[in-house]
Amino acid sequence: MSATKEQWKYGGGERVWAGTYRNSQNTLHWHSDCEFICVRRGAATVVCDGVTYKPTEGDAMFIDSECLHRINANTPDTLIQTLIFDRKIINDFAGELALTAPVLSNDYGAAQVYAQTLKELTEKGALYSYRADARVRQLMLDVFACEQTENKKVKSKTDEKLRALFAEIYKHYDSYTLDDAARFMGMNSSYLSRFFTARTGMHFMRYVNAVKVEKAVEMLSRGENNVTEVADKCGFGTIRNFNRIFKLLTGYSPSSLPDDYTFTAAATESDDGGINPTLFDCELIECSSIR
Repeated sequence: MSATKEQWKYGGGERVWAGTYRNSQNTLHWHSDCEFICVRRGAATVVCDGVTYKPTEGDAMFIDSECLHRINANTPDTLIQTLIFDRKIINDFAGELALTAPVLSNDYGAAQVYAQTLKELTEKGALYSYRADARVRQLMLDVFACEQTENKKVKSKTDEKLRALFAEIYKHYDSYTLDDAARFMGMNSSYLSRFFTARTGMHFMRYVNAVKVEKAVEMLSRGENNVTEVADKCGFGTIRNFNRIFKLLTGYSPSSLPDDYTFTAAATESDDGGINPTLFDCELIECSSIR
């Protein structure tokens, strides 16, 4: 659940990965690689650096390197085609540029590029990795030539501090408070609360509670069956509060958690600020290589 920097590993000399997700659900993260997505069926909610977008069937988005983001399908049958690639492939023409907005005016033939790239990366023919690079490079040349761009902003110290805050929360999750976070960020609590929600798309305490539940799931999965002790270790004030939040975010009580359960931040905030505890079933239906 915790916001993390995702490290992409490519096979061999590859610098591109292709895959399609059904019901894509991921938590807040960032990576040094670029991500090009296209909604092939259904609709999704995508948060990029605190701004929420609602791409629907046929829409394409470019998520630049180091962008704090999460992608959540709006329906179980939503299909999202994804190309992940090393930004070095496009740095010679896009190194100092950024798109003004991540949602693109059209998909630039993304379906064909995706299909050809997946085929080349899977079959691994002669010079396949160079051909995959070239296809992605041409796709992004078209994007940067036609979309509105601006000078690439250097990540502010506040952004860097926010990422460090995620690590602090993960380290001290059992007792970390909004006031602790405010002191760490050098902000007052009210401003930090608004800033955190704007940048992450979730309320501060919802994030902290999700980290606590993630840790509780780990403990229970290791065989720590004393629910009261687990609740105490994870910083829940009372067993009643622990049971309530745990079931809200996982759909199970701590004592009925399936042995093979994995917490994937299933809870998402609804429009009215409530919690939708629907359990997600994200499926990678095809890909060029196992990550």
